[in-house]
Amino acid sequence: MCSERWKTMSAKEKGKFEDMAKVDKARYEREMKTYIPPKGETKKKFKDPNAPKRPPSAFFLFCSEYCPEIKGDYPGLSISDIAKKLGEMWNNTAADGKQPYEKKAAKLKEKHKKGIAACRAKGKPDTAEKGVVKAEKSKEKEEEEDEEDEEEEEDEEDEDEEDDE
Repeated sequence: MCSERWKTMSAKEKGKFEDMAKVDKARYEREMKTYIPPKGETKKKFKDPNAPKRPPSAFFLFCSEYCPEIKGDYPGLSISDIAKKLGEMWNNTAADGKQPYEKKAAKLKEKHKKGIAACRAKGKPDTAEKGVVKAEKSKEKEEEEDEEDEEEEEDEEDEDEEDDE
């Protein structure tokens, strides 16, 4: 087993593998600093908890009205069966019957758009500037770390050359 062999190895033998690990780790860190993630995958955008919630569609307005009736008529039905019944009812409803729900949904959608616009207008302009400053500071810090890493690698190489002689 690998762990048993490692335990019985001398310090000199372990040193060879530890040196290889250090070199590999330095290579990995260099590669990760220049790594650019694929464009398809982006981080989830921050959602404002105070932003207005999305309005229900015409179908969901219909469901909220008829769900209690179906529960009363069929008390033993599961939630999925109730949803199926509501879907059938919606599909069997004529366009005239759907119109009041669609009008109400359109009104709610307009109200939502206005609420979102107001929320965005009320946004904090200072946060964008803070983000830029933080990005600049982190770049400076990375450059300093790069210089330190390069100096350490040069020192290690010098030590290795002295050991070989």
